[in-house]
Amino acid sequence: MNALSRPHSAALARVRPARADEAALVDRDGNGLVDDSEVLAYLEATDGRSFDAESLLREFDDHLSMVPSSRASGYPSADEVGQQLADLAHTYPELAQRVSLGQSAEGREIWALKISQGADHLDTSGRPGVVLTGVHHAREWMSLEPPLKVAQQLLEGYTSDPAMRERVDQAEIWVVPVVNPDGYEFSREHDNLWKKNRRPVGTTACGQPTDAIGTDLNRNYLSPRTLDQAMYRPPGDSPCSTEDDVNHTSDDPHSPHYRGPSGNSEPEIQALLALELGRGNVQGVLDHHGYGEMILYPWSHTNQPAPDSEAMRALGERMNQALASDGTTPFKVMQSAALYPNSGSSDDVLYANGILNFTLEVGRSYQPPPEQIEPVSNSVARADMVFIDAVIERGSQRTFQAP
Repeated sequence: MNALSRPHSAALARVRPARADEAALVDRDGNGLVDDSEVLAYLEATDGRSFDAESLLREFDDHLSMVPSSRASGYPSADEVGQQLADLAHTYPELAQRVSLGQSAEGREIWALKISQGADHLDTSGRPGVVLTGVHHAREWMSLEPPLKVAQQLLEGYTSDPAMRERVDQAEIWVVPVVNPDGYEFSREHDNLWKKNRRPVGTTACGQPTDAIGTDLNRNYLSPRTLDQAMYRPPGDSPCSTEDDVNHTSDDPHSPHYRGPSGNSEPEIQALLALELGRGNVQGVLDHHGYGEMILYPWSHTNQPAPDSEAMRALGERMNQALASDGTTPFKVMQSAALYPNSGSSDDVLYANGILNFTLEVGRSYQPPPEQIEPVSNSVARADMVFIDAVIERGSQRTFQAP
C-alpha cells in the first residue's frame, strides 16, 4: 500500500507506513492503490451521514499521507479561541465573563464565556442556564464556529435587538467552543482526523497496561444516577472484550471510539459535568459536532423513544425551520440512535438528569473550506437561538424530565 489517487490532481498522495493497515481496509481490490471510489465506499459503509465527497476525500488523503491540513490556517487555534472570548468579555464587561472550567490533560485551559446581564457583578445562577459546546471530537473543527457566532450575536445585538437583549437578560448562557483543546491542536498540527483527547490511557478498564493515547470524550459520560449505568456500559458488555461492543463505542484503547478506562475518567468531561450537573441551574445543553447536517435528540443508547420524544422532535423542527429560513438546506431531525447507537454520550446522561440536550451535526465534512464558516455559522446560530428561547420558556420547570 503506497499511494492514494486524488480527483483533482495528477499526483498521487503517498500513504505513510503508519497508515498502511488503515489504507488496506480501504483498498478493496488489493491493488496497492486507494482510489476515490474505494474511499467513498469505505466512508459510506462506516458512517451513514451525508457528506461533501470532495472535501472528505481531501481530508482522508491528508490523514493517510500524514500531511497537516492546509485548512488549519482558516480556523482559530485553541489559544486564539480563548483570546476571542477574552476580547468579548473585555468589550462587554457587564454582559460577559471569561471563565476557565478547568484544565485539559496537557494543561490547557478549557475556556467558557458566561453571558448574562450583570455577569461581572451579579449572581446569575438563579436564571435558567444554557450551555453551548463545540469540539468534543478533535477533528470536528467547524463545530467551534456556531457557538462563537452565537456569543458574538448575543453581545453585539444586546442594545439594538430586543430578542438578543431578552436572551441575555433572562438566561445564563455558557459558550464552550473547544471542549477538547489538546486533541484539537493535535489534529491541526499532526493528524487532521484525530478524534480523541490526548491523555495516555495507561491502564484499561480490564486492568491491562497499554501505550494507547486518548479517549473519545463523547463516549466517556457516566450519569451519577445508579439506574443510568447502562447508558455508559450496556448489560452484557464486558470491559475485557471488544466482541460485544456497541456500534461506535469500543473497549479497544486504540480505537477512535474508545470509551475510556472508566466513566467520567477524562478531565475535560469532569470539567463540563461540574458546570452542567453541578451548577444547578443548567436546563439545556446544545452540543455541536460535525458533520452530517442533522439535529439529534435522545436517546443514543437505545432505539426506544425517549419519554419526551414527540416534544423534542417538535422543538427540533422549529430549530430546523429557523436554520433554513434563508434558503439553507434543511437538516434532518431524528433520534440520535437512528444515526448509530452508542453509549456514554452527553445527550443521554444529561437528559436522564432532567437537562434538555440536543446535538447539531454541522457542515458536510470535518473541516469544511474556510469560506463556508460564515454561512454555516449564521444558519446554525439561528437554530441555537430557538433552542435558547425554548430553555428560557421552560424556566425551572423540567418538563423534559426522564423517568
